[in-house]
Amino acid sequence: MQFSPMLKAYAWPSRSQRSSNGPEILEHSLIRDSFTISTWLAMGAAAQCLLAACLPLQYALLPAPALLLCRLVKTVLMTAGLVKHDFDEGVIRGKYTAQVPGPNGTLPTSPSENGVCLLMLAARTNHPMGAFSPGFKKLGTQLEKMRAALEDDKAYGDRYGFLCQTTFLVANERRTGSQLMMMCYFRSVDGIHAFAHGPLHREAWTWWYDITKKYPHLSIQHELYNVPPGHWENIYVNAHPSGLAIDAPVRCERGWTRPLFDARKLSLKTTMGRLGRSDGTDNDKYGPEPY
Repeated sequence: MQFSPMLKAYAWPSRSQRSSNGPEILEHSLIRDSFTISTWLAMGAAAQCLLAACLPLQYALLPAPALLLCRLVKTVLMTAGLVKHDFDEGVIRGKYTAQVPGPNGTLPTSPSENGVCLLMLAARTNHPMGAFSPGFKKLGTQLEKMRAALEDDKAYGDRYGFLCQTTFLVANERRTGSQLMMMCYFRSVDGIHAFAHGPLHREAWTWWYDITKKYPHLSIQHELYNVPPGHWENIYVNAHPSGLAIDAPVRCERGWTRPLFDARKLSLKTTMGRLGRSDGTDNDKYGPEPY
């Protein structure tokens, strides 16, 4: 029995349409993460002192309260539902799960039907200048070029079996200069190895070997997990798509769709069901779920 996706079909966007503001958001986050809260407050206080030295006092004191007032009003209006809720954008209501499509883009007929390979890449700069340290921007450029190439290949070639990618800041180890982590999902290890031996990755690897002695503060690492069918599952509740659910489009009769499925039905209701090891009724003895 083939599962039916929750989301409607859509046309695959052009390259220009697919260029999102993701890199811009990531750059913003890295800059914010480069300084402690006390440093940001000190920079704000210094800016306020500069304004006070250059402008009449009544004007110099106006910007900070005005900015806080605007943001307070916006928060109140969003809470009351009178303006667009920024934090709710892209959230999928309800309980859903992501499944890996077949190699030819077909929808799965059973839970955890296809294997998945997770490649975790991480980069960090161990330098007092943080994101502004020598070489770090170039490192980010190399990573972004490879991500964009994989996205293009997914749309127009699918040689590497790339499914999707999402990025996190590992912010529980240091107060600033957090580690940047990219989680990349592929269909198989073979696809990863094919890309790793391709020209773009070889170019980046050669660059890395050339600068390791010059920039010893730059750090990279990876972890690779190859998960066979029937040994992985996921669940999302009222969540913005991330991880495997973020973007793994499959072809369908009317265009493209994302393999996200209602996790309140059939075998997708429970962990064992999503692993393909039960019919989804194993939790019925505990009563109905709240979703």
